[in-house]
Amino acid sequence: MSQTIRGLLDDENTKYVIVVEHDLSILDYLSDTVCCLYGVQGAYGVVTLPFSVREGINVFLKGFIKTENMKFRNFELNFKINTDIDDELDLDQVGFKYPKMFKKYDKGGFALTIMPGQYNTSEIIVLLGENGTGKTTFVNMLAGRDKEIKKKKILPVMNVSYKP
Repeated sequence: MSQTIRGLLDDENTKYVIVVEHDLSILDYLSDTVCCLYGVQGAYGVVTLPFSVREGINVFLKGFIKTENMKFRNFELNFKINTDIDDELDLDQVGFKYPKMFKKYDKGGFALTIMPGQYNTSEIIVLLGENGTGKTTFVNMLAGRDKEIKKKKILPVMNVSYKP
């Protein structure tokens, strides 16, 4: 997606592309500048002046536009990151392991091989890739929504949330 959008630009800087994106990781990856929009649904909306990507994301997370002295949300969005995790601790105490897994759909010839991996608590992981490469299938397998994986009981019970 990023390469396609960037491919629309030219060397003379006579073209620009506007992307509306709600996912901050994609926004960070794709954008050169960011405008934040706020308002009341069906009543009014305001578009800020452009910010650098970092500044625009921080303005959105804070809910406050310093340059306009405008608060558009009564609370700040933040990510709590645990910096006290000791790498020497047993992974079973601080995170999750998953084994090598395989999924094949007869229809369409789709096959997904997942290598063993791990992730820790207080960790944000973003899955990026083209449509049809197995991102949702992988998350469904981790969530225990795949009947074959659930039957094998090879994963710990965990709560998984994703934006399809």
